[in-house]
Amino acid sequence: MRIVFAGTGEIAVPLLEALDEAHLVSLVLTAPDAPGKRGRALIPSPVKTKAIELGLDVYQPETIRKEAREHIASYKADTLLSFCYGKIFGPRFLSIFSETFNVHPSLLPLHRGPSPIYQAIRNGDRKTGISLQKIAEGVDEGDIYGVLPIDLDGTETEGSLSEKVAALAPSLVLPVLFDENRKARLQSGEPTYTSFVSKEDGRIDFSRSAEEVHAQIRACLPWPKAYGMLSSSPLYLTGVSGSGFSIKKEEVTEKPGTIVSMDKGKGLKIALPDGYIHITRVLPPMKKEMDASSFINGRRDAIGSILE
Repeated sequence: MRIVFAGTGEIAVPLLEALDEAHLVSLVLTAPDAPGKRGRALIPSPVKTKAIELGLDVYQPETIRKEAREHIASYKADTLLSFCYGKIFGPRFLSIFSETFNVHPSLLPLHRGPSPIYQAIRNGDRKTGISLQKIAEGVDEGDIYGVLPIDLDGTETEGSLSEKVAALAPSLVLPVLFDENRKARLQSGEPTYTSFVSKEDGRIDFSRSAEEVHAQIRACLPWPKAYGMLSSSPLYLTGVSGSGFSIKKEEVTEKPGTIVSMDKGKGLKIALPDGYIHITRVLPPMKKEMDASSFINGRRDAIGSILE
């Protein structure tokens, strides 16, 4: 088996390492270098950085048209394996390969599309997983070779769950690749779809339940970060205490969004319609991220204020 590995994000790096250790990778296909935060120096993708470290050939076409297809075909690979690449493959490109695989971090057909990890947390799902599928023309519609379920406990952030998926992906993928009798099954169940996450997805609606707001804060870490408006400026809530699945339902007398108190060992107590959550870390405007107690030491007036 000779593999063209298509990947871009950090989540795909452990799988690339495992494939390289098994001497399966002929070429690494990844996104072009992108401008950094200040728009100056171009930054290579995490997959490119790792591929170069491993001594693998790297190719970064803007689009996969005739010239790119011919270059990739020259490697005479028989298999395409994609994980967090970021582009859709057309039928002409797919026809280069006798077999195609895509790693998708959900229990398909749930959460097809670009943000399955974010959506699983935001929805308050109690379980997610990783699916290994054939690549189909429709987004994430391919038949399934195998799945790896992951139980969720309500403390996961998008960042921590991505790290877990990255670490577990090789244990799903490699046994399938080495199984000469592998068979794919049709997806079953009602599909759901995700969309690209935007900065405004972080804006908190404090009329939502405590469990929903807890989930939103976690789903938005490390990006785009959930926030409410405090004195006409955004206050980003970058840490939340406990599990979103075990929030106590209770009668709340304060207006939703009220910063009720600073509770030692827990954080800022925030009122919501059906209970309270505790914020452990915040990012105020024009300052560095800090723990909740440091924030209150400098903003005593925030107690009793209302996040909107």
